[in-house]
Amino acid sequence: MAIIFGFLITIQLKLNLTSEGIITIQRLLDMENDVNNVLSEISNLKQSVAEAGQKLKEYEDNIGDDGSIYDSMENELKKIRNYAGLEKVEGPGIIITLNDSLESFEDAINPELFLIHDIDVLEIVNDLKAAGAEAISINDVRIISTTSIKCGGPTININNSRHATPFIIKAIGDAKTLEATALAPDGYIDWMEYSGIRIDVKKVDNLTINKYTDTPRINYQKIVEGGV
Repeated sequence: MAIIFGFLITIQLKLNLTSEGIITIQRLLDMENDVNNVLSEISNLKQSVAEAGQKLKEYEDNIGDDGSIYDSMENELKKIRNYAGLEKVEGPGIIITLNDSLESFEDAINPELFLIHDIDVLEIVNDLKAAGAEAISINDVRIISTTSIKCGGPTININNSRHATPFIIKAIGDAKTLEATALAPDGYIDWMEYSGIRIDVKKVDNLTINKYTDTPRINYQKIVEGGV
């Protein structure tokens, strides 16, 4: 492809010299940009070909005696469902339990500081995601990319289901990293504890997180055919 493209550029240069005379610097820069774009596209195509070849090899290696690749495709489907949060999973991680403060806040200037709000839960979940959590649940409700966490009066609505304290957040991932993130000095949990919010962070060797049981709603996006 590079040789053919170079040949075409040579012909184009000759035509330009013949028909237009001197080629401007801007013209050369534009042509250089075109060349770089084509080379980048060629590189992307080579990568796509390599990935397709690898996938084909996996299918060939997993073909059964009956010539079927059903088992391979079934395993791939399980991986996709796992990434989407549609499978029950287990692994090491941490469990965070959140409870409202027991302090008397009748005379407090801002009594809401003694209560857990949707933003508190959301901030903790975001910190866990940033720390590499591979699966998260709140009160055994699986959190996925489209999960909504919002205030519902004295409760919190998660995936349109209502939950009250205590909020039990489970996260699977590198337990040490997740624990360090949760207990980081000046972190969000550290700030919450200043208000008397009761928080317990426990590292566990193995915990179970349920699969997402609701139906994901996709109303506006659609797949781009041939998209990369």
